[in-house]
Amino acid sequence: MRPKKLILSAFGPYAGVVEIDFSKLGEKGIYLISGDTGAGKTTIFDALVYALYGEASGSVRESNMFRSKYATAGTETYVELIFHYRNKDYRLQRNPEYERPAKRGSKMVLEKPAAVLNLPDGEIISGLKEVTQAVTELIGLDREQFTQIAMIAQGDFLRLLLSPTKERSDIFRKIFNTGLYRKLQDRLKKESEETAKKLETVKRNIEHDKKNIQLQADRELPVIPIIADFIAAMGAYMNEDQELLKKLHKEIDVNDKGLAENNTKLGYAASLEKMRKEAILCQGNIQKNTSLVRSLRDNYEQIKQKYDNEYAKIIEVVTGIKDNLPAYDEFENILQEEKKANTRINILSKETQNAAEKVKKLKEKIVEGKKQQTLLQNVLVQKEECKRQEDVLQKQFEDLQDLAVKTEDYNAILLKYKKARDTYKKEQAAQLLVHAEADKMERMYLDEQAGIIAASLEDNVPCPVCGSKQHPHPAVLLAKAPTKAQVEEIKKRRQRLDEQVSRLSVQAGDLKGQLGAIEKQVLEKAQYLFKNCERGEIKAKTAALCTRLAEEKKALQQKLLELQKKIVLKEKLDKEVPALEQEYEDSGEKVRAWQQEIAVLSANIENIKGKKAEKVKLLLYANKQEAVQALKAQESYAASLVKNVDIAQKNFLEKENLINNEKAKLAALNKQLANSSNGDLPQLQEEHDRLLAKKTDLAEQLMVFNIRMAANGKALADITKQKDIYEDLTAKYIWQLDLAQTVSGMQSGKSKITLETYIQMKYFDRIIERANSRFMVMSAGQYELVRKVAGQDLRSQSGLELDVIDHYNGSRRSVKTLSGGESFKASLSLALGLADEIQSSAGGIQLDTMFVDEGFGSLDEESLEYAISVLNSLAEGNKLVGIISHVGELKQRIDKQIRVSKKPYSGSYAEVIN
Repeated sequence: MRPKKLILSAFGPYAGVVEIDFSKLGEKGIYLISGDTGAGKTTIFDALVYALYGEASGSVRESNMFRSKYATAGTETYVELIFHYRNKDYRLQRNPEYERPAKRGSKMVLEKPAAVLNLPDGEIISGLKEVTQAVTELIGLDREQFTQIAMIAQGDFLRLLLSPTKERSDIFRKIFNTGLYRKLQDRLKKESEETAKKLETVKRNIEHDKKNIQLQADRELPVIPIIADFIAAMGAYMNEDQELLKKLHKEIDVNDKGLAENNTKLGYAASLEKMRKEAILCQGNIQKNTSLVRSLRDNYEQIKQKYDNEYAKIIEVVTGIKDNLPAYDEFENILQEEKKANTRINILSKETQNAAEKVKKLKEKIVEGKKQQTLLQNVLVQKEECKRQEDVLQKQFEDLQDLAVKTEDYNAILLKYKKARDTYKKEQAAQLLVHAEADKMERMYLDEQAGIIAASLEDNVPCPVCGSKQHPHPAVLLAKAPTKAQVEEIKKRRQRLDEQVSRLSVQAGDLKGQLGAIEKQVLEKAQYLFKNCERGEIKAKTAALCTRLAEEKKALQQKLLELQKKIVLKEKLDKEVPALEQEYEDSGEKVRAWQQEIAVLSANIENIKGKKAEKVKLLLYANKQEAVQALKAQESYAASLVKNVDIAQKNFLEKENLINNEKAKLAALNKQLANSSNGDLPQLQEEHDRLLAKKTDLAEQLMVFNIRMAANGKALADITKQKDIYEDLTAKYIWQLDLAQTVSGMQSGKSKITLETYIQMKYFDRIIERANSRFMVMSAGQYELVRKVAGQDLRSQSGLELDVIDHYNGSRRSVKTLSGGESFKASLSLALGLADEIQSSAGGIQLDTMFVDEGFGSLDEESLEYAISVLNSLAEGNKLVGIISHVGELKQRIDKQIRVSKKPYSGSYAEVIN
């Protein structure tokens, strides 16, 4: 991946639109990004990372902080990046969230963040997450990996150089994602701790189950530490309880058999006593109900006599009322017919009156409408005349506008011509001065060359210029002669001024020609509009004509509005008058039809009145309601006669049947008692109570046995189950603890190297190997980085510390003893090695650009030369390396540069120099 062009707009310290063309720097080699502190050197890399991933390279600034504080309100904030990857070009544009002025009004609106990626095949991907995902998949690196490979910041990697194992482990965990091994360590430790907790839980469960064991009062729970032995002892106790339970069941069976025999005898004696009591009760019921039966028979005979005398007469009355009921419905229909006819006559009379009034008003409207139609018949012709006059005015307005535009063009070109003429004169004066200065410097330079040759002349030795062996007047060296570079520079300046003056002359001539052409067009248009018109009168006559035309146009527009209203009125009348005439005819027809219907209805009412008088003579009651009430009263009385007879007969027969049943029952009881022997009921009851009390006592003993044996059986089963779990967990805990201590570096008597640290050590060894290939060059073969061998202190973590070997004296010491410049070279080498390792681990990544940020100020001249040599070797192939620094000496050593400049109140800008 190589950037080709980066465009920043109102981004960070850059207030306006700044375009950085990386293609001018070539496809390989090193270049310098220079500028004052705070000017925005590192912002270039921030912008590149933001375009790719939507975030800056560091963690200090959020994306909504990118808006430049120097930007004007209307300037958009965005970053656009064109980059080359695997022989194809991609275009990216992103903007952060920021406030901007509303397009309408004076309020501020929030511009939402957005991102667009244009692919080489024309496909467009949009959306913040979608674009970031596409870039990550394309390049094969996420933001963290990209910034670690593409940016080498001296401060961060100096910290990496000097960090102890713990801090360096944290750095490697983030870079190489070794947190997976740390998670494995933590998980194994957690699992061993969880198994230990489960063991404790099983122990507590076993003790709890022991407490649930129930023993007889004369026994105590045995204290046996081995679980299997305790289970065997409890099995023997439970076998003894089984034998005791068998004996108890036999005793219960004997008692239940005696109780059953007693219940049989006791039941027979109780049934005899019950029959004696029932016989006495039957005798009493017979005596009590005999007189009641005679009274009920007399009452029945009286009610039956009344029924026989009245029922037939009532039925005859009911039949007469029922036969007369339809006459009431017929009479009601006649009344409704009469009412309906009267209601219709009233409605028609009112409608006829309203329609007559409406016909009168319609006639008046028709007359008035035809009168207005006559007045408006010429309105369309008047409108066409006004439109014609308006077109004439519009043509004059357009001619005036054309004259005004040509006048403005004339003034604008006149202003440009004067400016171009002044610029030409100014540059021409500067040209003369530079020509004189260039001629002077060229003569001084040639004189100086002659002086140099003269200084080397010797008598009797031929002059290399003229060949003379005598040198009577040798040239003299000048005190302040210009250098060849200065002479070449002023020649270039003279040439640029010559070209500039020539270009300005052509430009001024072109403008003068345009000015004459425009002036001719202005005068021709003025003569057309005003006839005899001088150049100085154009403005005044234009204003006067414009005013007059505006007034005439306003009057015409007012007249058109009035005519349009009349046209609308005419169109309305053309529709309304025929409609009114039709409505007038329809309303008259309705009035005639309604009057005819009223006459027919009046004749019908007279006929209905005759029918009504005849029906009144046939009715027995005033209305149907009274007739229905009378019918219900007669039917109710007839039903009561029938009901009273039925009730009296039922009461008499029920009591008579009761006496007969009691007599039969008494005879049967007396017969059974005569044939039975008496039982000793009190003695049998006493024996029953004794057997029942014993049954209750034996049941309680059985319940106690069952509860104890069930509880003990469950407790013993739970203990047996927990024993198996305890043994399995114990075996599991032993190997889990050993494994957790091994991967966590907690084995007693061994180095405190965790599994994660071990993996990181392998990465670290490869990084050191890559770093030494550059560190040995930058230190002229003096220093080599090595991983520190673990010490004797087994109480702390180790394995990721660094030592340095000094090949000049054969010593080995800590990297912390290196000087500032040596530390920078070591940290730069380590950073480059780390970047190589990350890129190698990522696999298949093609990253052809890199940035190195600061740190060169601590190097002496020789070390600086070595560092640049290493970076040049790094840039071999197709890699382009940018050095971000304000060290002045680098400006002289590195030709390709991006110079960043900062202005106090208008922000920063950048330019590419090659």
